[in-house]
Amino acid sequence: MNTIRQIILFLCIVPVSLFAQQVKVEQSYVLPGIIVDGDTLALVKLPKVYVFPALKFASHEDYLRYRRLVRDVKKVYPYAQIARKTFIEMQIGMQAYPEGPKRKKYIKQKEDELMKLYSAELKDLTIRQGRILIKLVDRELNQTSYDIIKELRGGFQAAIWQGVARMFGETLKSEYDAKGEDAMIERIIIMIEQGVL
Repeated sequence: MNTIRQIILFLCIVPVSLFAQQVKVEQSYVLPGIIVDGDTLALVKLPKVYVFPALKFASHEDYLRYRRLVRDVKKVYPYAQIARKTFIEMQIGMQAYPEGPKRKKYIKQKEDELMKLYSAELKDLTIRQGRILIKLVDRELNQTSYDIIKELRGGFQAAIWQGVARMFGETLKSEYDAKGEDAMIERIIIMIEQGVL
């Protein structure tokens, strides 16, 4: 009887040990390294990780205000990134054209493309979302919206659009203050970029 138990135990252990010996490598990476005292150490660049303290809200209304801000930033942040990308492309494209009609035609063509792609979506933004977008454009480009319009379309067009913004109680000259009044927006953006929100 003892022998039968040993055989059964052996038959149960052998297949498990056979499977345990198989090593399967799914993916490999070649990393830069450095040799220190005969040991090779991998050099891995890790992204910055931001850790924020938990938010405490004085009231339920404050919490709802924060949730609205998160929703609004999530909605307009992609447009600010598109603005940055497009502005960089335009800066490169404008180098091919000296001052004059060809440059103006190029700028007008880019403006028409953007209007065709995004005007319907941007018209649906609320005033608060528009205000956040103006600030985020300044964050992404280190230039106010007014300065960008003035650079691309001239001072007269910039003044007209500034007047339109004034009718809604806003200004295109708004600057982004990541450490001051816009600190909560900056926190939300960092959390979006880290995939937390």
